[in-house]
Amino acid sequence: MRNLWTKAGVFGSVSMAFGSMLWSQKNPDSDQASSPSGETNPSSSYELKLVQVLFRHGARTPLKSIPDVMEGGSFSGQLTTVGMQQLYELGKRLRTRYVEESSFLSSTFNPAEVYVRSTNIVRTIESAKCLVAGLFQQKEKEIVPIFTTASESEILYPNYHGCKLLKILASHRWAESSTLPDIATDLQSIQSALGIAAHQHIDFILIRDDMVARETHGLPCPSVLDTWRTKVEQRAVDMICHVYEPSKRENLQLCVGPLMHKMLANIEGKLQGTSSEPKRKLFLYSAHDTTLIPCLMALGIFDMKWPPYAADITVELHQHRQTNKPFVKVSYIDQDQLIPGCSGVYCPLDEFKKVLSSYSLSSDLYQSLCNSKEGSTKP
Repeated sequence: MRNLWTKAGVFGSVSMAFGSMLWSQKNPDSDQASSPSGETNPSSSYELKLVQVLFRHGARTPLKSIPDVMEGGSFSGQLTTVGMQQLYELGKRLRTRYVEESSFLSSTFNPAEVYVRSTNIVRTIESAKCLVAGLFQQKEKEIVPIFTTASESEILYPNYHGCKLLKILASHRWAESSTLPDIATDLQSIQSALGIAAHQHIDFILIRDDMVARETHGLPCPSVLDTWRTKVEQRAVDMICHVYEPSKRENLQLCVGPLMHKMLANIEGKLQGTSSEPKRKLFLYSAHDTTLIPCLMALGIFDMKWPPYAADITVELHQHRQTNKPFVKVSYIDQDQLIPGCSGVYCPLDEFKKVLSSYSLSSDLYQSLCNSKEGSTKP
């Protein structure tokens, strides 16, 4: 029997989307071309030099359905047409800021200016395509290079396969997270309310994932979840905080240390003129909620809310027009953030580097730590 997901018409390929809702926008040929002068609001005291955007993929099917309750049958983790639209809209927002308002970027895709990197998973690759299409108002047949890497060397998510120590620490804390007293009590109650057999493995992150995926696409959820919504959200966040344990530096180092190091290296390369691509202005990183959460924790701005689909962390490098001193500005879902340890929203680069120095790890240090038997943190 065809499942609810198929009936809801939420599936479609990126190429199909090109010919339908995503590409029914204004013809890009009618846009007035803008030349990328590098000027970004001349009245500002700061000149934009580099942008890095780390974003979550768009809406998808659940990774796993709630057993005995929800109807499955779809491919798990599949990007939907709703998700494609979300990333296209994010691309349009970036276009407004960096093309139309500031002429920072060229109005069409230029591989010398823009680098696109994704985890090697279909939903993130397709999300990246949709964002770029919105950003540059692309037509269907235009090809954009999207770089990926093998899973064992991936730095765009906490890599349990490529880092032995992280696997040891995380597997213990994942198992422990559902047994914490408050979480265990609430989990037993919701399991009973939903009529889920006691032997079924379930946790609040799984429940939340299925619930949010269905609601995003207008699909039905058990009515009992209406009264549990706030608690499900709270307990899912409590679980992931226990797993990542941000109070212990080593955990976040292992989760996002190489990514933090890469983003700082991109900044230094731009400032020092040592980048192999001197014209590069934009780095796009297509990733996951499990990427954004530890990054937000490392930055000290995690708001104890699960990042929604298509959420983005944007890191801008600016130079003061009079002093030439470098500053970094971070936004999360289009809201500027005051990073703890920074003296202002425009954070002096030295202060920003000091904030991240606790978590940034070079590739060599990361591998050394991953291959250590215990590290400084024991499970």
